[in-house]
Amino acid sequence: MAPKNGDEEYLRDCQEKYMPVPPFDRYIYVLSPHVIKKPLSLGETGYDGYIPDFATVAARDENELKALELVREYTNIPVPRVLHQGKGFNVFERIQGITVNEKAIWDRVSPRQREAIRLQVQGYIKELSAIPNPTGGIRSLVPSGEVFHLQLPNRGPFTSTKEFVTAYANHDVLGTIPLDCQSVFSHLDWDLSNLILHPNFDGVAGVIDWERACFFPEGGRSIHKMCHQWDGWEKLFDGLTFRHA
Repeated sequence: MAPKNGDEEYLRDCQEKYMPVPPFDRYIYVLSPHVIKKPLSLGETGYDGYIPDFATVAARDENELKALELVREYTNIPVPRVLHQGKGFNVFERIQGITVNEKAIWDRVSPRQREAIRLQVQGYIKELSAIPNPTGGIRSLVPSGEVFHLQLPNRGPFTSTKEFVTAYANHDVLGTIPLDCQSVFSHLDWDLSNLILHPNFDGVAGVIDWERACFFPEGGRSIHKMCHQWDGWEKLFDGLTFRHA
């Protein structure tokens, strides 16, 4: 299929029949060659009355674009290409495969395949951790440096792990983060729904949804422990070690 030209051609694809999941912050339209991510308009509510974080959605979109550029420059992690930046929406290459967005799909993945997927993603985490951190602090890629995660109400940025840990001293669910642990680049949302698997489940074909990516202690281990899904995926970071000052 020939590439489209201009916003209007892509916007014609923004039809409900192309939405595989209900919207939260964004409408996501999945077509054979591409995926369109279009934020809800101010005043709209998402699925089941969900109220989007309108204040940060544009910054998160910008952060995702910058993260994809950084990942493509420094790693071999399979990520979608950006095909078009429209007025208020972005279009990405569609990576063909199976999205693990339901427990029923994960249940079809054998124990051997789950372990292979875990090790493959651990390799991605290691690749990301080698990306240079120009400030040494905890921050995203947008100018404000805010860290975008629902579990982190204080978005920072933070100049050091110690400053971050102090800010979250009463946030017990984060667990123990070593004060001398350096911040490394992380996807920060290793939810299984952000992995595209090969149709036979033998490995990861692509990693999507990089809007929360940032430099974070231990590659986001503590965040993953709070947010992991389904049996076995809580072990994603087991055995991984990270740089200390």
